[in-house]
Amino acid sequence: MSLGIRSNRVTWCAGGGPLPKALSQAQVQQLFVQIHPPMDKALFLLMLRCGLRVSEVVHLTLDAIDWTQQAIRIDPGKGRKDRRVYVSPDAVTSLQTCLTHRPAHVPGTAVFGNQKRPQRPLSITAVQKKMERYAQAAGIIASCHSLRHTFASNLLEQGTEIVTIKEFLGHASIASSERYARVSNQKVKQEYLRSMQKIVHQSKV
Repeated sequence: MSLGIRSNRVTWCAGGGPLPKALSQAQVQQLFVQIHPPMDKALFLLMLRCGLRVSEVVHLTLDAIDWTQQAIRIDPGKGRKDRRVYVSPDAVTSLQTCLTHRPAHVPGTAVFGNQKRPQRPLSITAVQKKMERYAQAAGIIASCHSLRHTFASNLLEQGTEIVTIKEFLGHASIASSERYARVSNQKVKQEYLRSMQKIVHQSKV
């Protein structure tokens, strides 16, 4: 699978605050090895492959899924317009598996339910705590935001336009999405310096 290769450490940019964090391919694999329940795997895979916020995953409903187009309609609320995100083949498979194991007690048309308290809807805090446990078990530093950032960084590294990433993430301003370009530029610089060091060593002038 095509995943990013940058560190999850925070990088600072003059005038722009902390840049987004992303997980490396190895870190993503370490994390998902620890995630066994179908519901949890589908939940976090939607963040990684679709760039969904925790709140968007928690409030995801069955009628928001377009299986024919392999897409999901996201209603962000607060007066913002709906957006449409597409779902990767592995996330579609994981979501289908999750729904075949969907307990009868899940309230309404919610996709994900509260396993410990069946009568209550799944909360943002519960999802964040799940991530903390899985990250700790994997021996890495990761959060739900890390998966969203990894999604955006991966797209950028594959040449996706900033405007497109903005739509996928549901950013109100393109300035928010442009922060990922600064991360990508740093990667380009690091690759240049690493390659040039070898070139200079091999052909001193």
